[in-house]
Amino acid sequence: MPKKAVLVSKPEKVDDEVNKLLNEKLSDTDTSIAMVVAGDTLIATKQLAEYYISNQFTVTWTQKGKLNKAGDTLFHIIRNAGEYGLIPEDYHSDKLKSLFERSYNEKNKKYDAVTLSEADLLLTDGFIKFLVHVSKGRLNADSLTAEWHPEKLDTNLVNVLASALKRNDIRKCFDSFEPENDQYQKLKTALKEYKREFFGITWDSLKSRESDSLTFNQRLKDRLIASHDFSYFYSGNDSIKLLKSVKNFQCKHNLVEDGKIGKLTFKALQQTKEDVIRQIEMNMERWRWKDGPPEKTYVWVNIPKFEMHVMEQDTLVMRSRVIVGAPKTTTPLLKSTIRYFIIYPYWTVPFSIITKEILPQLKRDTSYLRRKNFEVLDRNGYVIDTMINWKRYSKNYFPFKIRQRIGEDNSLGILKFNFNNKYGVYMHDTDNRRLFGRENRALSHGCVRLEKFYDFAKFLIRDDSVRYPVDSLNVDLSKEEQKQINLRKPIPIYINYFTVEVDEYMEIHYFNDIYGRDEKMLRALLKKK
Repeated sequence: MPKKAVLVSKPEKVDDEVNKLLNEKLSDTDTSIAMVVAGDTLIATKQLAEYYISNQFTVTWTQKGKLNKAGDTLFHIIRNAGEYGLIPEDYHSDKLKSLFERSYNEKNKKYDAVTLSEADLLLTDGFIKFLVHVSKGRLNADSLTAEWHPEKLDTNLVNVLASALKRNDIRKCFDSFEPENDQYQKLKTALKEYKREFFGITWDSLKSRESDSLTFNQRLKDRLIASHDFSYFYSGNDSIKLLKSVKNFQCKHNLVEDGKIGKLTFKALQQTKEDVIRQIEMNMERWRWKDGPPEKTYVWVNIPKFEMHVMEQDTLVMRSRVIVGAPKTTTPLLKSTIRYFIIYPYWTVPFSIITKEILPQLKRDTSYLRRKNFEVLDRNGYVIDTMINWKRYSKNYFPFKIRQRIGEDNSLGILKFNFNNKYGVYMHDTDNRRLFGRENRALSHGCVRLEKFYDFAKFLIRDDSVRYPVDSLNVDLSKEEQKQINLRKPIPIYINYFTVEVDEYMEIHYFNDIYGRDEKMLRALLKKK
């Protein structure tokens, strides 16, 4: 039940009463469980109790019943947590506002020490929680579920708080704990600019399409005008201006720039202003989970962008379109190292693909193996030439391996780039290269198919002109024989998931959330099912 009010008339007596209440609340508190204050749950119980004990239960954020400078700064930061891509309510924003509105009664000219003590505790919890969140994030990167693990921040949080108070630089303290990498900082700036640009402006989601093209085109134009994607400066009549504006919108959203309102373009047009803000915030959250690559040279794959970059000395030296895993067979997020590639690889078909896709085909048509250039191996790896009655086998009993012979029609193409990982995925060429022209390239069973496989191979051997020059690669490719090429300089590879990027011109680019990870993160953060 709510604690009875402790009313104080004289301002100089308020702090003493608040200190007594803090001592009463914290001197014997159980730090192993969450604490409830004024109906809000505090989760930084351990650090909060440690701080007040070390500070002899002295009120921190107010003086004589009013917010002091540090308290005013912290309260303002919490109320505007959206500047950091965070949610104000996570740091007791509304509850604090209510407490401060009730902490002084104008009618009887008295302060409520209980309310002020509760506000002090909430602000301290808010500081600690905000510091951890702005530095290391709010979610588990693997499960995308909310977690509280302050130990990820390898520092003494109580000392950080004491130091920030001593120097009176609360905001500077938070800023110093944010990720330093370039993309996070650009996203933060872009978020601020986006909110400034669209302050007071909103638009409805373009949820339906009428058969009346004139009505739809007017709604489309209104939508593009609201989001500043329609330009009156384009030459031509209104229809041409609309077409060019749609192409501009498609460019920003990594879509085929054909001016047509296809499935993915229509989906992107359904985003509201708030949806865009949340999308930027989710990508800021992802950057809190990881540091940027420390290496000078590395491979970077962004799954939703369907693109691979090779970076060297902070310079983009190569880019290529890629095909990634379909939503049912997702490409995993990982960091590894490419140490070798294989010319004319076999494709050993994963068991799941054999039982789900190939075995049903074999039971209907035994010529399927020959047509797809497959061969069957026994448990010892020897090719089986005899006829097999496939109807005898199932996913519960299948004592064979199936692999595809080398050649241009192999599903892995003619080059395969290997890197150790627990998921058994790799990067490779493909026998179906026309798929790189598709708008949605989430099509594979989990591996990454690379359009510019030959250019990438040349890059990997660029410093090996004596042992394995480019001419040797060309000769080996002409032989159509399998060969492993060990790299003189192995290269790190990062496979990531970012649905927003900001380029060097501070232009924002959006990508389709193909695996629904943004949506899952939002549900966890907003505590929705």
